[in-house]
Amino acid sequence: MYILLKRGRLKEIVIDAIKKAGSEKQFLKIINIPRSKIWKYKTMNVALTEERINKFLDYLNISLKEEYIEKRLPNNWRQKIGGIRAVELKKEEGNFEMQLSNCRKKAKTGLHEWHKKCKITNPEGYYLAQYEKFKKIAEYKYTTKNGEKVRNALERDTADKLKSLGMNYKYEPLIKVEGKYFFPDFLINNKIIIECTMWRGYDKAIKLKEKIRLLEKEYKVYVVIPEKLNKYYQSLNDNLIEGLDNFKEIIKRI
Repeated sequence: MYILLKRGRLKEIVIDAIKKAGSEKQFLKIINIPRSKIWKYKTMNVALTEERINKFLDYLNISLKEEYIEKRLPNNWRQKIGGIRAVELKKEEGNFEMQLSNCRKKAKTGLHEWHKKCKITNPEGYYLAQYEKFKKIAEYKYTTKNGEKVRNALERDTADKLKSLGMNYKYEPLIKVEGKYFFPDFLINNKIIIECTMWRGYDKAIKLKEKIRLLEKEYKVYVVIPEKLNKYYQSLNDNLIEGLDNFKEIIKRI
């Protein structure tokens, strides 16, 4: 802890201590501090450690009173001031933004290398960890009858339909197909994948079609959508399940 005394108070304390010692030289021997410090304390209003101030006061047989104190400062206040001044100086010189950008690039490069290394050394652990982070951010708010937390109402209703039909499933398990990792919405008997989407737009169907092309090398894949979104997903053809009312017939075939 550092203490800044009210203006003039430090000078008074130092002068009184010198008088008691008989001379400045004698006081320096008693208190064991450099001569330059004494000059500074007599001419400038500076913050001192609580320990040093108490050393002066103990010598004078007086205590530190609250009315002496201007403010109390944390131990790292000098570093904070130095850091702020360094930033101000860089801004004045016009290179602050450039240095900040360089720092960000280095941090980004380091993070990129870390991700790359983890994908090679422990890919399953890496993707599972990333998935857990995603779940926390996404805030899965819906709960199925099996107790899973899922992203939306369609996933919840799909899970509940599977349960009512006696189908055992895994929700968002990690699977690997041709060196790529996926978390499909539902996996049944390690053979059938069911994806659910409520996205309005043709772009989602395009992305799903490419994903299905790869997944179907090892799994049968179905995509569940609300019936009212039928026009956006016609390109998925035999993979499409339009509404949960049609789900039962598809499940029978499965």
